[in-house]
Amino acid sequence: MVYHFSGWILYSFIILYIILALILKLSFKKSYTYLLFYTIMYVYLCNVINLTQFPIYVDDDQREAFGGQNVWKEMNLIPFKYEFTKLSFFNILMTVPLGFGLPFLFRASFKKILIAGVLTGIILESGQLLTALYARYTFRFVDIDDVIFNISGTLLGYFILFKLFKLTFNILVRKWNIKFNSIVKHINNT
Repeated sequence: MVYHFSGWILYSFIILYIILALILKLSFKKSYTYLLFYTIMYVYLCNVINLTQFPIYVDDDQREAFGGQNVWKEMNLIPFKYEFTKLSFFNILMTVPLGFGLPFLFRASFKKILIAGVLTGIILESGQLLTALYARYTFRFVDIDDVIFNISGTLLGYFILFKLFKLTFNILVRKWNIKFNSIVKHINNT
């Protein structure tokens, strides 16, 4: 059996999105600008989940094909045990949008972005571990380096992209006297 990020799994994420968006709008009185940024981040996070957690293979043939690798034996808990690879770069790149996008949802600080990066890395790797334990084999390896690279990508997204974007945005708003009131207000409050 193979689970993909489609069908009932995708539909459950869509239903969750609708419920959360309604709660944000009706209970917390969030603006449509905020909901736009929330939607972008939700779609991004769904794509990260799809990329890092799926497909999930759960059957004896696949287990045999992958050799029934020992989940615990294949785990790497020693930082930088292996060399920096293209996959390492992709782990950094994957979380850059997280560091860039989170300040559009709440007041961001270094501490909050760092915590978000740590939690994201731990949750993604824990998801891979739980999937491997459920399937009783792994073709993805739990690696502490991935957590470190996820944190790095999140911080790069915040310090380089978001701060640069905010500076450029404010310069352009002042230079051309742009009047996107809700967006300008939202960005300057981050």
